[in-house]
Amino acid sequence: MAPALTMAVLAPAKINLSLRVIGRRADGYHLLQSLMVPVSLYDEVRLTVTHGDAGRIQLLCDAPGVPCGEDNLVCQAARLFLARTGVEAGLRIDLLKQIPPGSGLGGGSSDAAATLTALNRRFGTHRSAAQLASWGAEVGADVPFFVYGRPAWVEGVGEVVTPLDRWPAVSLVVAFPGSGVSTAEIYRRYDAAIPPPGRGRVSLTKPPSATSIAQFISGERSLPELLVNDLEAVAAEVRPELRFLKTLLVKFGAEGAVMTGSGSAVFGIWSTRAGAEKAAAEVRGRGIWAVAVETLAVSPAAA
Repeated sequence: MAPALTMAVLAPAKINLSLRVIGRRADGYHLLQSLMVPVSLYDEVRLTVTHGDAGRIQLLCDAPGVPCGEDNLVCQAARLFLARTGVEAGLRIDLLKQIPPGSGLGGGSSDAAATLTALNRRFGTHRSAAQLASWGAEVGADVPFFVYGRPAWVEGVGEVVTPLDRWPAVSLVVAFPGSGVSTAEIYRRYDAAIPPPGRGRVSLTKPPSATSIAQFISGERSLPELLVNDLEAVAAEVRPELRFLKTLLVKFGAEGAVMTGSGSAVFGIWSTRAGAEKAAAEVRGRGIWAVAVETLAVSPAAA
């Protein structure tokens, strides 16, 4: 029996460079097409395995307001892993947060994915990424993307993930107004703003194609041309400061800016890391949470 030990893994945030709502399933879940990329802003997940306390999962978090019970995605992922693999162990999980909760940057889903992949390595259960992603889909829509940990084209309700082979490092500034928005409310408002769709409703504007993504990777197309988010307009009705944040990022040099996920963080694109760092400092000088990051070709948890 392996001794108790602690392993630490970094769980990155993500951005949605494009997010299109293309329809709804019969059960009401929205069908999406999204170009998602991990970025260099991380939570840290520390896992301590204790064999004398099989089945007990204790979660501690340094961020006020983050639930530490069974409704936390990390607890759900850990419990699902133990149940599906038959591993008998107790777990203490310490969660150190840098990704703002409620920002649309995927922190909770990334933490859950990091938990699945770390436990798979720790116990040598040798489950494939596809298997872990399938389990992750039961926990949260963005978890499969984070299991793969690479820039990817994501479809369905998040369960169809097509990782991209290559991705250049791109400098970004992410800004967060300080509190999140309800994803359920954003989708309700989105549905109310558009005639009730039947299954298979298609957006009026086409999402980025495989060709356009390949053209960006090869340098033939600029990244701002891919920026779009179907949920941004209705989110800005709830949080008008999102429009201000976009304007501010462009004022400080962003080549393009857009909201990520269902909000409420906004990110902008810079041509240089130095420019992004300077702009982030300018935004923070106005009392707004902001950080300069880079896109990742592969996340630490998936490497």
